[in-house]
Amino acid sequence: MKKKYADFDKLNRLLVACFEAEKLYYNAALDAQTTDLKRFLNYMAVERNRMSHDISNELHSRDIEPLKQDSTKGNLDRTWQEVKEALEHFDAQAIINSCVSRDRNNIKRYEELLERKELPDGILEILEKHKYQLEWYIKQAQQQPKKSPFKDETPKNDGKDDGKDGDGGKIINLKAM
Repeated sequence: MKKKYADFDKLNRLLVACFEAEKLYYNAALDAQTTDLKRFLNYMAVERNRMSHDISNELHSRDIEPLKQDSTKGNLDRTWQEVKEALEHFDAQAIINSCVSRDRNNIKRYEELLERKELPDGILEILEKHKYQLEWYIKQAQQQPKKSPFKDETPKNDGKDDGKDGDGGKIINLKAM
């Protein structure tokens, strides 16, 4: 069966790329500083896992052994300094851009397999569905908030009177408490 469908090797490599995307999203979620971003990144990791599972099932159903991928996620041996560094210098924009870049590379892999049409129709339908989902997820990722909640990015007043009646107090958003 492998010789009949030469693209099964490429499908297997796509499976590994899906595992890597899952790991990237999962690790990003560990470092995320807001609940919304953490939930989004975790959801994206789960979706990549589901896509990997679909491809793996198709390979198994055709008696092709899926490539083994080290599925360890997270950074279990981080020191407290590394955790502190990740939290202090977390750049949501860079993390999301990295994840989106991985998804775009995977979309190219999907398109290559879809253009060749060497795989069975059932697999091609799954790949087409995954490709459209990834494109939609990229749009969702680009809409995520990109700033850190722990960095004050508001311009300083420098002691100038802006015409507001200042009572010396600071307004605190209570919905996060």
